[in-house]
Amino acid sequence: MDIDKPKTILILTAQFGAGHISAANAIKDYLLDTDPSLNVIIQNFINASLPRLNKPMIKLYENNTKYTPGLYNYYYYLKKSFDSKHDIAHKLYTPKLAEYILETKPSLIVSTFPLAAACVYNFKVKYPDINIPTLTVITDVVDSLEWIYPQTDMYFVPSCEIKNRFVQKGISPNCIKATGVPINKKFYSDKKSNTPNKYNILMLGGGRGLFDVDESFMYWIDEYLNSYKDKISVTIVTGKNKKLYNYLTEKKPLSNIKVLGYVNDMHNLVKKYDLMITKPGGATLFEAIHSLTPVIVKVPKVGQEIENAKFIIDKGIGFIYTDENDLKDVFIKISSGDFNSILSFMKENMVNFKNAIEYDKASDYILKLINNKS
Repeated sequence: MDIDKPKTILILTAQFGAGHISAANAIKDYLLDTDPSLNVIIQNFINASLPRLNKPMIKLYENNTKYTPGLYNYYYYLKKSFDSKHDIAHKLYTPKLAEYILETKPSLIVSTFPLAAACVYNFKVKYPDINIPTLTVITDVVDSLEWIYPQTDMYFVPSCEIKNRFVQKGISPNCIKATGVPINKKFYSDKKSNTPNKYNILMLGGGRGLFDVDESFMYWIDEYLNSYKDKISVTIVTGKNKKLYNYLTEKKPLSNIKVLGYVNDMHNLVKKYDLMITKPGGATLFEAIHSLTPVIVKVPKVGQEIENAKFIIDKGIGFIYTDENDLKDVFIKISSGDFNSILSFMKENMVNFKNAIEYDKASDYILKLINNKS
């Protein structure tokens, strides 16, 4: 190997939700911060293999999770305990992806999506003489076997508990690192500067601006703030949902709630707020943890989000509500001061969790993995 040639790191990801790409971008940033000479490539594994399938597969995923979550969950939990090496779905993508890997000649392959990890495993089986170290980054708080493949050199997992579960399933503890879900370092915060005696609440619907509350509830909040605007402020971020943004700002404008469209500085925004009403995606949760912003999420319907919600409860870093009446009770507790001790409890738990994982060692582990295989 030419030691003077910059090493190429190939990060394989997918567009099924924003979390997988978010983790890929974070890994890239970590590596370039440590070694700017690295050539880090982020590639959608479907685009590198069968690009015509990308949009149809994304649409299928979105429709399944939205309209038939029961069917999605059946398959999801089947894969959770199913030995992944017997799943042949990845063989559809592997031939062309293998060609791409051979052309790219990476010094390391990182996978932030389970099917990408499956393709990499199949590549290693097909080309046993090519010694490329592999890393899989698990982007939700899950112990599903769909992420686990033989010959994977290292796993980044969200928590120590997930590491323990994988060890129980036969994975060597030496190759499992509890780094948390990788996120943009701009979310990191050791303390918050909040408005005394006032709660700043941020409502997020993800990049697509799809909320778990009806618009009618947003107007309930707006009316409620008529009496409590000295104690509560609310900002809604509609993301790419221009229709909702126009409705809340022009067609039927809110009086007491600030409405933002798509934002490019979410890290700055999140740090300014005491609570986030959001969706329980893996990346979102770890952005909240690192910015010390407890979350309020609705009981989810989709497998990985169900597991993430269990994590929220087990770690005491947020509140799960069943319906809008539960959420109304939260606003009432906030305005009465009954939520103060709960918020302090959640923030303290976030600090304790951050101290228990090795989020700041991700790039060191990756570079060590490369150097040990060189």
